[in-house]
Amino acid sequence: MTDYFLAMRPTFPWSMDSIGLPALAIVAALLVAITVWSYMGHPNANRRRIFIVLVLRLLALFVALVTALRPSIGVQENPKNPSVLLIGVDLSESMSVQDEVNAQARIEAVRKTLEKCQPTLDALASELNVSVQLYRFSTPDFSEGTSRFSLTDPADGKRSDYGAYLNRTFERWQAERFLRGHLIIGDGADNGETFSAVAEAARWGRKGAAITTFTTGSDSVGARTQDIVVTGVTCDPSPVPIKTDVTVIGNVHAYGFVGSRVLARVYFNDVQVKTEEVILERERDNKIRLTVKAPPTKGEVKVRLAIGEEKAEQIVALRGEANPENNQSETYLTVTKDGVRVLVIDRLRWEQTRLRDALRSEARFDVNEVIRQTDGTVTAAEEELLDLDAQAYDVVIIGNVTPEQLRFTRNGREFSVLERLREKVFLNKTPGVMFIGGEHAFRGMPDDLLPVTVPADPAMAIVENVDKDSGRPIQQFQTVPTDEALGKMMKLSTDPARSAAGWTELNTKRRLRPYSRLTGYNRMTPKVGVSTVFAWASPDIEPVPVPHIRKDKSEDGPLLVGWQVGDGNGGRVLAFGGYDTYLWEKLGQPKPLTPTPPETEVPIRNGSEVHSRFWKNCVLWVARQEDEEGQAYARPAQRQLKVGGEQTVRVGVKLPDGSDDPSAELTVKVVPLLPGKAEPELAELERTKPETVVRDKDGAKILLRPRIKGEYFVELTSPKKSPDGTPLLDASGKPQLHRATAKFIVLPDTSDEMMNVRADHDFMSRLSLPNGGKALRLEDLPGFLREMMEQKDIGQKPRPRFYPDWRRNHSQGFLPLWLTIFTTLLGAEWALRRLWGMA
Repeated sequence: MTDYFLAMRPTFPWSMDSIGLPALAIVAALLVAITVWSYMGHPNANRRRIFIVLVLRLLALFVALVTALRPSIGVQENPKNPSVLLIGVDLSESMSVQDEVNAQARIEAVRKTLEKCQPTLDALASELNVSVQLYRFSTPDFSEGTSRFSLTDPADGKRSDYGAYLNRTFERWQAERFLRGHLIIGDGADNGETFSAVAEAARWGRKGAAITTFTTGSDSVGARTQDIVVTGVTCDPSPVPIKTDVTVIGNVHAYGFVGSRVLARVYFNDVQVKTEEVILERERDNKIRLTVKAPPTKGEVKVRLAIGEEKAEQIVALRGEANPENNQSETYLTVTKDGVRVLVIDRLRWEQTRLRDALRSEARFDVNEVIRQTDGTVTAAEEELLDLDAQAYDVVIIGNVTPEQLRFTRNGREFSVLERLREKVFLNKTPGVMFIGGEHAFRGMPDDLLPVTVPADPAMAIVENVDKDSGRPIQQFQTVPTDEALGKMMKLSTDPARSAAGWTELNTKRRLRPYSRLTGYNRMTPKVGVSTVFAWASPDIEPVPVPHIRKDKSEDGPLLVGWQVGDGNGGRVLAFGGYDTYLWEKLGQPKPLTPTPPETEVPIRNGSEVHSRFWKNCVLWVARQEDEEGQAYARPAQRQLKVGGEQTVRVGVKLPDGSDDPSAELTVKVVPLLPGKAEPELAELERTKPETVVRDKDGAKILLRPRIKGEYFVELTSPKKSPDGTPLLDASGKPQLHRATAKFIVLPDTSDEMMNVRADHDFMSRLSLPNGGKALRLEDLPGFLREMMEQKDIGQKPRPRFYPDWRRNHSQGFLPLWLTIFTTLLGAEWALRRLWGMA
């Protein structure tokens, strides 16, 4: 498309506004008058000569005037840049409400309006090269490639998910350069859950693509139904370690019950765990949060959240609710065994501080501490932490404290932490106990808990050699594990040889750095036949071979001793005589002495790592959680989703260092569970086809889109392999397998679409107005499209061309030719006057 126009760019002073052109006209008239007057009275002039000379002079004057005005014919090319117009039409059930003109349905009014607009849309496509993309949307499974609108499409979607539509179309069209507009036609009765429609509209606004909404329907139609709806429940975190805090989050709509006080109750496997009174402050999307303790055992736990009032110890719907069945929702929570709740009772000292910091460096350790500097009463906070029944500790570490410091008065009665701890270990097998060294340690502790005996004389309690004047240690002691300990609490690597090399490195004397050895330890004697020595303390200068095998070396004293006591020997107790293991952290400080050797030869050269691993291993052993677990995992991204929703299950096998094994062979099967079944039958698993495993930068996963409601069971299997990569076989010759399972729930995609069918003009305004668009009614659509037709160009236009072009560097020979014409006219006029004697 090409536009033509006349352009003039007068030179100064004729370019001056309001006076330039009139002044030029006056000057031109005067010049013409003077020219005519000068020739009229000449004696050699006759009419023919005057006429010829006058024509030449006036032509020259005309050339001069044109030069002053510099007129041009402008040519503007308007290329038809291909552009896109997006139109989204809401096809949810609320669009079937008959509240438009002549009692017609909202969707029928939309169809008629679009039919009326079709010629304009066709003209946009043919004349302005506009690609009109017409979409239908309702439920969250909107797909840009398949959700095309047709005038015959029914309005039967169970949800008005404006957010999902805006999100998916943005992902598709965000890179489009020439976007003429984005139009949304609907009633604004949004009840999407996955994405915030207002936030997604703001993304379009930041792109510079304004959204224009066209609302249909009345905002006063129908009666508002009363109902409380729990639309979903999630758990945070998920997975969660045993006995740690987990927050159950429910999303609740309160139609007709805004401001009501109701009860929220959480069930684990149909057992009530917590009830709170909450206020439903909003009509939609009330977030109900209840924080509870995760169960004490690992596995898949069904979590149910119910909202309502209590009757006969059950949560039931409020009076007047339209649907009493939607007041609760269920999901699954994976509870892992790697959560350890620890209580440390000690004095303030470096050993206590570094022990605490080592455990807190890993999220699975929930560390609590009570500092007992002196005897006497405890604070309310300390009393709460010392309540072993309420706190459910896995491990209690007792440091440099006396039995008297572990007694306090509660409700007028003396309470002994040690006595209650002894009862729990012998009766319940939990918590495990670890005693650690110090000048006040071990003495007076329950004899049937301690795996060692200690001297009654305080002067004999400690093995150490210090300078009497300076107080500095003269002698230091190596920590030498036994063979059994290298696979348990003294384990530094999955390879026992590497663990042994690490302890040898720790014990090796270095000239250029201080010793990283203990300065002393508590003297103790193992109980023969019932306790086990896991480490010895040696005063030797040269490193003692690891593991410890010297039976006749009287200078070596027991350093770490443990046993199992109680019912079925289920309670575990460790006694560790050291009290300055923080000295181990000197190994490798300020930096490692040599580069790290190849993997097959690595001794641990980082003392902080040795210190951290030792204390974590001890706590895990005492808590009976030392076995490697969770090596295989299956983690659904959503534990509850709607039919047709997208599900991602992350799967993998962990290496000893905690990273995923990229070469693991993964077989993943997903099977619907029959009601009442915890797992599917083996035969059903065997005949189920494995899912396709895909890998990305975050690891391995499978992708699902369940089409049937119910509970689903996920099983991951992966063959175990030896260090050389060969499969491990069991006694019967079958491959040993890593196995992980998970469950999730698929709900029918029922919604509250017809609970409130009033058109929401305010919602449609929030989508458009803040982002530079307009909020219009459906009947405004034809006029809006006609206005769009007048916007003939989009994108950057090319510069117009001018004929002639008066710019010196663009004239292409015109200006020299124009000057030649001017001089020729003047020269001819002068020559004729000379010839005729008129000069």
